[in-house]
Amino acid sequence: MCEELLDHYEEEKNYEEAIKLIDEIILQNPEKASSLLFRKANALIELGKYSQAITTLKVYVKDCSKNEKIKAYTVIATCYMHLDDEEKADEYLVKTLELDPENDIILKHLSYGSYIRQEHEKCYGYIQQLIEIEKADIEDYTNLIFCCIQLDRIDEALEYAEKVIELDPTNLDVFATLTIVYEDLEDKEKLKEVCERIINLKDDGTLQIILLKAQALLELGRKEEAFEFVNKAIKLNPYDPFPYLMKGMLYNKLKMFEHAQECFSEAFNLNPELLLMIEKLK
Repeated sequence: MCEELLDHYEEEKNYEEAIKLIDEIILQNPEKASSLLFRKANALIELGKYSQAITTLKVYVKDCSKNEKIKAYTVIATCYMHLDDEEKADEYLVKTLELDPENDIILKHLSYGSYIRQEHEKCYGYIQQLIEIEKADIEDYTNLIFCCIQLDRIDEALEYAEKVIELDPTNLDVFATLTIVYEDLEDKEKLKEVCERIINLKDDGTLQIILLKAQALLELGRKEEAFEFVNKAIKLNPYDPFPYLMKGMLYNKLKMFEHAQECFSEAFNLNPELLLMIEKLK
């Protein structure tokens, strides 16, 4: 009878009464606690009482199966997220992972959180686990490239960049990253190869592809074509500061500093927040 009433309260979303009934049942029959505490925690969560739900679940996990522990740890982590306690949320996600090491959803959450907090070593480790279980996607590989660069693992960064391009031959962000890395490494042959690949990408008319092609053309010594592309970008996006910024960068590269300054000034007029960026480019 009590079980039926509890089902009724839950169906009606009468969580206050559900919690009262669960407490009464447990008080009368303590042996039923293990089967009811999870339901109590869920009711508390529905009421937004996350701290109480966590306390309840911590009692629940002391005497439950492995699969139930995995479920409980995940819910505890979610509660901590609601309480804006990322450190404790991650602690319980790691506990989940210890019991279920191939849980790609948990691995992706941990890797993304680490990436956002710039914890590059942690992020690197989680994505390596995703790769091992063959669950890494383009976003994971892209984040891994950035981590490798920050960890000074340039060879790996380049390896994973090629992997992303293999999965998505039009990934502009990775092409842009490759040009920066090869330029820093002063690897002219590889830089030329990447630039040629950029030139051969399909021009879909977006600002990003136009500007990337302009930069690649200049790297290949095709100055007139580079400026044709950047002027095309300005014509299509006259109120966007970035084509002017790119044109200034092209002039800078050619040591035509007065022309570069004019372009940077125009970009600044369109968006004053770019001033700091322009100052760094001088």
